[in-house]
Amino acid sequence: MKFRRIHLQNWRNFIDADIIDIGDRLFITGPNACGKSNLLDAFRFLRDIAKTGGGFQQALQDRGGLSKVRCLAARRYPDVRIEVELSTGANGDLSNWRYALSFRQQNSGKRRMLLSEEKVWRNNKIILSRPDAQDKLDELRLTQTHLEQINANQQFRPIADEFQKIVYLHL
Repeated sequence: MKFRRIHLQNWRNFIDADIIDIGDRLFITGPNACGKSNLLDAFRFLRDIAKTGGGFQQALQDRGGLSKVRCLAARRYPDVRIEVELSTGANGDLSNWRYALSFRQQNSGKRRMLLSEEKVWRNNKIILSRPDAQDKLDELRLTQTHLEQINANQQFRPIADEFQKIVYLHL
């Protein structure tokens, strides 16, 4: 499986960034403090959500909370959003996947991070769209992604498996 696109909104120093047509290799260059590590951290964040012992809340906590992840220049827009597109051609099965995750801080005094959206598409057909009716009945469900739950991600487990393979080596 290969990453083909990443779209970030309000992620660290990116108000809105869209990197399309990611090939087999991606070289990221630029001066100090321009966002290279922040871009790569979006991939690591997805890995941290999907990995065993990780999860959405832990991934945010490891980064110092929402205030350290959310772009300071985007105060009017409370949601942070990461969307990735992946494709695979394994065993003659050409599949295109898309995963989108948006989150924000809970409005009440609880200071929890809640999902405002989690969506998964396979070949442009939506297979998961949250929040759903069950989420509306129990808001606590929005503190976890379906990506991190093996009992909920069966239809799109290849995405979770791919995210778990992400390795970041800082030289």
